[in-house]
Amino acid sequence: MSILIRVRSSNGTERISIDPTVPFSDLAKLLSEKCDVPLDQLFVYRDLKDKNPLGNSKTRQTLKTLRLNHGDMLFIKSRVETPESSTSSIVPSVASTNSPVPSLSSINLDDVDSKLSKSDGLIDRKLNPQLCNHNENGRCVHCSPLEPYDDDYLKENKIKHMSYYSYLKKRKSGSNGKFVQMEDIDCKIKPGCLKHPPWPEGICTQCQPQAVTLNQQEYRHSDFVEFESADIVENFISYWRETGLQRVGFLYGRYDVEPHVPLGIKSVVGFIYEPPQNNDQKSIELLDDPYHCVVDEIAKLLGLHCVGWIFTDLQALSISDGTVKNLRNGKTFYLSAQECIHAAYFQNKYPSPSRLSQSGKFGSKFVTICISGNESNTIEMFAYQVSNQCMALVRDNILLPAREHPGLAYVKLSSEEQYVPDVFFREKDEYGNIVTKEARPLPVEYLLLQLPTGTPKDGHKPLLPGGVAPPKFPVVNRESLDMEVFKKYYREQPDEYFLESLSDINVLFFLHTNDTLNFQDSLAELCTAIVKVDRDAGQAFKESPTWATLEQILAVDTNLTASNGSTWSCSICTLINNSDKTLCEACGTPKS
Repeated sequence: MSILIRVRSSNGTERISIDPTVPFSDLAKLLSEKCDVPLDQLFVYRDLKDKNPLGNSKTRQTLKTLRLNHGDMLFIKSRVETPESSTSSIVPSVASTNSPVPSLSSINLDDVDSKLSKSDGLIDRKLNPQLCNHNENGRCVHCSPLEPYDDDYLKENKIKHMSYYSYLKKRKSGSNGKFVQMEDIDCKIKPGCLKHPPWPEGICTQCQPQAVTLNQQEYRHSDFVEFESADIVENFISYWRETGLQRVGFLYGRYDVEPHVPLGIKSVVGFIYEPPQNNDQKSIELLDDPYHCVVDEIAKLLGLHCVGWIFTDLQALSISDGTVKNLRNGKTFYLSAQECIHAAYFQNKYPSPSRLSQSGKFGSKFVTICISGNESNTIEMFAYQVSNQCMALVRDNILLPAREHPGLAYVKLSSEEQYVPDVFFREKDEYGNIVTKEARPLPVEYLLLQLPTGTPKDGHKPLLPGGVAPPKFPVVNRESLDMEVFKKYYREQPDEYFLESLSDINVLFFLHTNDTLNFQDSLAELCTAIVKVDRDAGQAFKESPTWATLEQILAVDTNLTASNGSTWSCSICTLINNSDKTLCEACGTPKS
């Protein structure tokens, strides 16, 4: 009589029916095929805490001898942990590669992730005088703390999506909570299958990716976007106000805890960097940016990094009252399929580190912001993320914009170059029934997550000190920057606001990239003073040899300008003569 053995690996759970009188080595061969683990690397445990395996491919004892019973659960690891390597992680049960798999415990999380992963996120409630019949030290169902994923609380506070860490806690609260793993869908053929020729000549169930049914994601990795100052956005929109052309930029800031969402994360934006681009009234083309790494380096010195991107889609409705057209709504689209694909590309480029995924990363906090007209025909920011499933579809290069409508995407068909699995989504038909449809085409609403935006209350400490009078240095890639522009800007700044005058990303970019100057080595000192708002350190930097050299260059440039103003040009030969000459040195013509 056969028994049923359950086996859990990183690929999921398998159920195997087998005769209990066969040797364990026979079971190992079946597990190797079912779980896609090399036979010589397969070790089976009764419990994940066990240090000694139950058996491997060389174990000749029968299952009955090893006391394996019907319904038992076994666990697969791809190697045995020795005392010398007890802190190393389990190698995932997938086809091995030449690159080493890092220990999940050694992955460096973002500071906000480390903080929230240790928090219980419970929502405190006050005593209800009408329902609570106990003293202040007691607790009942009417005043006990709520879980961060409580549906009634989220609806009451108009929180559309729970936070990522609330979702994790919800998953861990189940019966299999301690085995929670966060993995992305995979739409590619598993490499290294030797049972058949490579695609398109052959494919099998072992290497074929599974069909995908898209679901609307119930959580988001970023819950709020906070701009340190409204001037950051106003300065960005001013380009459209002045030219009528659209604009795109990258948001630089940091991540922090969002207090209004249980276990929430907010993206705090300190500045917007506008890369080289071609603009017109309806489209934007990003150009190659040789200085993008310079901006990343400066941001790192300021303790910031890229947290999102922002673009405008504005058309004036009335110039007299400043209204704009409502271009994006439920009848048109909120984000186009092309913009969703761009958003997924950036989210894949900036993933979130995770210790719950074998790849060491899962999802992304990167945000997308569109500035467009709302239903009241005023300018508003709309912030979005795309789902992890959308990230996987774009990562595997199977999602395209549809031709029929900007708000529709289209999943590729299989070709000789690429196998594409079936992708489905669910929606209600005209009778209210939930039906499954093929994602050709696919409404991008299934891929979108919306999040609010705002600015902090008065008195909040900004990421950059800014200055009493906002700096007015020209924006990089909008206007040409040279020493004359910097001299004019610098001379307008009061000496007591020296640190504030330099706390502008465009000024720091000019100092770093100017060929005449050599600020690359000393910029870290200046950025440290800006971050700490250390005026003594700022004054010390002003008295440094590097800044003294810049002061000399500005002084020499000023003297040359003054000298040029005290000359005169000959009306006959056009020679430039000094002011103390009454006759032209070339032709002798008197000064007129």
